[in-house]
Amino acid sequence: MRWIVKRRGTRTYEEQVCAAAWRVQLTLATRTPSKAGADKDSAIGATVEHSVHIEKVLTALLNVLGPNHRLTFPAFEVSRACLDVSLLHESWTAYCAEQARPGADETVLAMDREFPDPARVRAWAGYEMARQRAGVLAERLAALGPQLAAVTGRDLSDRLLPATA
Repeated sequence: MRWIVKRRGTRTYEEQVCAAAWRVQLTLATRTPSKAGADKDSAIGATVEHSVHIEKVLTALLNVLGPNHRLTFPAFEVSRACLDVSLLHESWTAYCAEQARPGADETVLAMDREFPDPARVRAWAGYEMARQRAGVLAERLAALGPQLAAVTGRDLSDRLLPATA
């Protein structure tokens, strides 16, 4: 068992940064609505739903980067914008639970939060705030995408959320 712990520390700093950046890219590609298929209001609801996961991988990236890496400031700005959106997650979850059909199980509730009806999103009390925060997040994600691609050597930015502002 001792060799596992010893081997774990042998990865170079650049390999760790590349792996963390790749996890961010994969999360963004799978947790943000695609440009082609998402209604703007549905995209706002989905962005609020997935913001917790995006913020988690951005925090992990920041922990790997350290203070002097060239990605630190852009990743921090995106993380801050994502945190602003994720603060609305609890309100979004409660609203979707109130609007759900009687007897709906957790799977149905999760699908309703992830793929919401645009009219339901617009009726949410936090819609305007979420729209503004999601717009800021989309702009910062668009700026971070090429920088992540430069680190990993792969570009998954064609799936990123369009600006919703």
